[in-house]
Amino acid sequence: MSKKLRNFLIGLIIVLLIIGVGGTLFYKNWVKANTPLSFPQVDGEINLPGLDAPVDVYRDEMGIPHIYASTLHDLFMAQGYVQAQDRFWQMDAWRHIGSGTLSEMFGDAQIETDAFLRTLGWRQTAELEYATATGDAKVMLDAYADGINAYLDGRSGTELSLEYGVLKLINADYVPEAWTPIHSLTWGKAMAWDLRGNMGAEISRSILLKTLTAEQVEELYPPYPEDHPVIVPTIGENVALTENASLTALQSTAAKNALANVEGNFALLDSLLGPTGAGIGSNSWVVDGSRTTTGMPILANDPHLGIQMPSIWHQIDLHCYPISEACNYESSGFSFSGVPGVVIGHNARVAWGF
Repeated sequence: MSKKLRNFLIGLIIVLLIIGVGGTLFYKNWVKANTPLSFPQVDGEINLPGLDAPVDVYRDEMGIPHIYASTLHDLFMAQGYVQAQDRFWQMDAWRHIGSGTLSEMFGDAQIETDAFLRTLGWRQTAELEYATATGDAKVMLDAYADGINAYLDGRSGTELSLEYGVLKLINADYVPEAWTPIHSLTWGKAMAWDLRGNMGAEISRSILLKTLTAEQVEELYPPYPEDHPVIVPTIGENVALTENASLTALQSTAAKNALANVEGNFALLDSLLGPTGAGIGSNSWVVDGSRTTTGMPILANDPHLGIQMPSIWHQIDLHCYPISEACNYESSGFSFSGVPGVVIGHNARVAWGF
């Protein structure tokens, strides 16, 4: 072995040892010290100002929260608090996606993404929706936001989530703002975008018409076969769903170029919401009670969404106790972190999917 190679290997070993020792010390002193700070409190009592009455939260052996409250306000305030305990970093990142303010968290590298998100106008739509919210819907949104803010009160940095300690390395000044009902509503817009169906294909077809004929484009993107079954045979003014509209070429070069830019921006959101493709979407099927051993119907709901960590779903049980006319909510299932209620689940009578 040459002297030069021997010295190189010795140096490499020393560097690896330094990295190993440094990583071990970092894990023992920083990670182990900071990680438990944001763990949810799973026993004892918490004084939560603003509740109408005591609320019980039970965590089962899997850590899934089961909430029992005597008013709708308390039920959803507790849900906001509990979900913030479990998932606040995820909720914070999601609301910045929905509002087009990712650069506030992650710096100037996200300005292009923010510009595209703001062009879509998710936050403006959410603001209009909240302005028209009334009754139980407004109670749910307001109470849920109050619960999240009660959790944020007096906590900062790694007390909220370990990720904030890492975020300080690139954005030392970032402090999470108070939660508002608008933040919850924007995520519904993000999910609508994630499940947008054939929007990307329509734009691609329009761009292809710049150089191909309509017949050639239809060979690449064949229409749904007219003899295949459909669940809903007509739509609107009794127009058959199998009637295929003819393709029309875009006449404006500016429009074609703009569509090409939009298509490129899709990749920006795929990195945030999870990849899309042929497998994205949902399917559901139902078995009639006459065909089950219990005599009860079965609903199978299978949402296909982009993979995220943590999961896009948060499992939770919400119960009014006792059930009353003013508080009759009793549901078990899955919610989006940052959104009140149960999105996929069941109550004592019916089940629903997404």
